[in-house]
Amino acid sequence: MAAVLLRAASLAFVMVLGILLKKTGIVEQNAGEVIKKLLINLTLPAAIIVNFAAIPSIQSSFLFLAFLGMALDIVGMVVGAWMTKKETPEKKALYMLELPAYNIGTFCIPFVQSFLPGIGSVSACIFDVGNSVICTGGSYAFVSEYISKSKNGMDYRQFAKRLLTSPPLMTYVVMFAMSLCKIKIPEQVVTFVSPIANANAFIAMMMLGLLFRFEMKKAYIKEIFRLLGMRYILAVLFSIGIYFLLPYDLVIRQTLVLVCFGPTSAIAPAYTGMCGGDEGLASCINSVSIIISMIVMTGLIGSFGLF
Repeated sequence: MAAVLLRAASLAFVMVLGILLKKTGIVEQNAGEVIKKLLINLTLPAAIIVNFAAIPSIQSSFLFLAFLGMALDIVGMVVGAWMTKKETPEKKALYMLELPAYNIGTFCIPFVQSFLPGIGSVSACIFDVGNSVICTGGSYAFVSEYISKSKNGMDYRQFAKRLLTSPPLMTYVVMFAMSLCKIKIPEQVVTFVSPIANANAFIAMMMLGLLFRFEMKKAYIKEIFRLLGMRYILAVLFSIGIYFLLPYDLVIRQTLVLVCFGPTSAIAPAYTGMCGGDEGLASCINSVSIIISMIVMTGLIGSFGLF
């Protein structure tokens, strides 16, 4: 257990370091946005390639994990709509964007990489294919239309553009297709991108620290407890179903349980603001969920015996 705590503490330390670097002015206030671009365009796609290369081939049954990622997000959106059916459009946007979607690429994958075999990272990546369809544009496209009084309909062209221009999502899709077709990634490619992939955990946690926002206003407390309470209730229900019902190897089920307790999507606060919701509250919810998820996931790793 000491080894688990030490490795989790090292990830947490990098995030805290990012917070301190920003607070003390050692780095610019917009440094988090720069790091985010590095992660989205370089380190995360490289990590995806290396993780897939570690697995000879993937069975078509793994395709279900992508649909599962999308389905759990949709359930979250439906619950958010139900909880706010008598609320303002701004409140609807907050709940429907913060309840679904998981921060897998920048939070869960660094944890999984550190404690589980390669098949665990691949499982998280495949789950994130479906999750990304929702959290990188699908939820915003739907929610903005759901709360709008306009009858112009959804902009499907813009929706498709958001998905097709997402480097992590496209890397997931290409790697998954290659694995299904049993096309092996050349060893030279893996060697070439490995230094970039190895930096993913550090870059991801540093980014979370630089973007961390903890603005605990009195008016926020009730909403934070209500929204995150429901989010983690859903996480418990989802994880029980996954662990005991899915016909996958133990490592895969353990990975998916960890993912269920991942924090809210890092993009959700921005989408909340774009829909007219309280972006400050959404950012605070995101930051609190990071702290809770780090504690819960570390406990789960210890209970699984992943030393």
